[in-house]
Amino acid sequence: MPLLRILLILCFLSLGSVNAQSFLRVDHSEFAGENVEGKELLKNISKAKKLFDKGESSYLECLELLMECNYFNNANAELNYNIGLCYLKYGGKHLAKPYFEQVKALKPNVNSKLYLYLGQACQYASDYSDAILNYKTYSEIIQKEGGKRKNEELKLVAKYIEACKTGQILLGKVSDFGVEKMPEPINTDANDILAIKDGAKLFFISDRILDGEKKTKKDKSLLRGFSVVLLNGEWSSFSVLNDEKKSVDLPIMVDKVDVNRYLFYDKNEGRGDLVFMQKDEKFWIKEMDVFFVNEKKSNETSASFTSDGKTVAFVSNRDGGQGDIFFCQMDSEGEWSKPVKFGVQINSDQDEKDVFLSDDGNVIYFSSKGHNSIGGYDIFKSEKDENGNWMEAQNMGIPINSPYDDCHFYLYEGDSFLFDSNRGENGKFDIYTKKFIEKEVKEEEKIEVTEPVAQVEVLPEVVPVPVQESAEPVRISYRIQIAASKKELKNHDLNKLYRGYEDIESSFDGEWYRYTIGNYDSLEDAIYFKDRSGVEKAFIVSFENEMRKEIITNYSLSNR
Repeated sequence: MPLLRILLILCFLSLGSVNAQSFLRVDHSEFAGENVEGKELLKNISKAKKLFDKGESSYLECLELLMECNYFNNANAELNYNIGLCYLKYGGKHLAKPYFEQVKALKPNVNSKLYLYLGQACQYASDYSDAILNYKTYSEIIQKEGGKRKNEELKLVAKYIEACKTGQILLGKVSDFGVEKMPEPINTDANDILAIKDGAKLFFISDRILDGEKKTKKDKSLLRGFSVVLLNGEWSSFSVLNDEKKSVDLPIMVDKVDVNRYLFYDKNEGRGDLVFMQKDEKFWIKEMDVFFVNEKKSNETSASFTSDGKTVAFVSNRDGGQGDIFFCQMDSEGEWSKPVKFGVQINSDQDEKDVFLSDDGNVIYFSSKGHNSIGGYDIFKSEKDENGNWMEAQNMGIPINSPYDDCHFYLYEGDSFLFDSNRGENGKFDIYTKKFIEKEVKEEEKIEVTEPVAQVEVLPEVVPVPVQESAEPVRISYRIQIAASKKELKNHDLNKLYRGYEDIESSFDGEWYRYTIGNYDSLEDAIYFKDRSGVEKAFIVSFENEMRKEIITNYSLSNR
């Protein structure tokens, strides 16, 4: 079973194959003229073509030779085309965009595939509008050219256009979090995938070559398991799973089942089966096959159990040759049901892979090329409704998904997560995690409450307010402000902030709603009750004859 089909670890062009395409011939006179250096550099292009044909392992060397030529003459259409093709097939595919754009400007009729490749490069760069324009141009070209594959190509390009339209929609939705690559030694310049967090330990799979090892043959899988431990905020204690021989023939971990058992994919069993394994003091030992899931004539590559171990969702190609998601359930007598295929809410007419079930079994995450993917595999989520029926899967959006392949979503510790993506500049898969975004806001927009409340904003520490002149005797008083908002808060919001016995008073100055408690003659009394209000970031406001004067912070009876 090819590694590509099993785990999508080899970098490939999800938006359409360029394998049949090769370099364009670079005209000697157009590139170098009579320049001696240019004529010498032409040898680089011949060498680069041979390296390109060798495959991914020679990509960087190929690109280096082409770039050396490009420094000499960056206005040659065929050379720019070859550089773009190199990026699009093996590297950071979005990097192909400026080179294909240069070709379009220099020689727009260089060949019919230019607009397809430029559309793909724009899509990978999230420039969906330009991608759609170039895809439509390519559609017009192939309709005029005709041929046996015309209808097939038109359907494929129409799918790309729909993916771009989805991308345009998702780009307009703002997320309150970002994603970032995990650091070394988790991610390297190799393919790193399938991360599973288990307490302070992280398991993952990689095809990296360790120091002292020799590269194996191209057709030999190097995938194997590794682990690291989080100590004092740093990932350390890097180790190879299972044996001191660093075998490359070990099963691949895909999920944690319970305290003692883990789920592995064994590519050496049948056509690829799932097995339970346990670890003793040193080694991982096979416990048993997942017999109620595995089928001899098919490939089972991913599975996830609920926390009670009575429901499992898994991926298999038993139904039509592509990946689909099935489930089994255990009855009251401990017997497993026959596998049942999920409906169209989850399975599409494209490939599905990498399934993950929530502990209670009411939410399922998976990767798919179908539904409303924005390119390649995207990560989707489906939930059960109040009647227990699965709802239509929803794209998890940007930044989790991209025009690249985004796979193996793994949820842990609340809403933290891990996933794989090959969106990096070297075209390899890396492991990404959630990153919270700290929004830059003005002082007047800072939330100063202990619990999140929609649109609650507190004023800055010192807000001078004009004092009206008055002949009346000056009376100074102090109140405790618990929140301010440009939108009037509901009672249930206020009750989340403050649960004391004082009445909450509100005022509105035409822009801000302010909420205070108490009315004290002495600052010391105000401080005393502020410290006991239960609102961590409450502050004191002084008043002169009921006119707001200034905010007083950083006072506490405990630090006076």
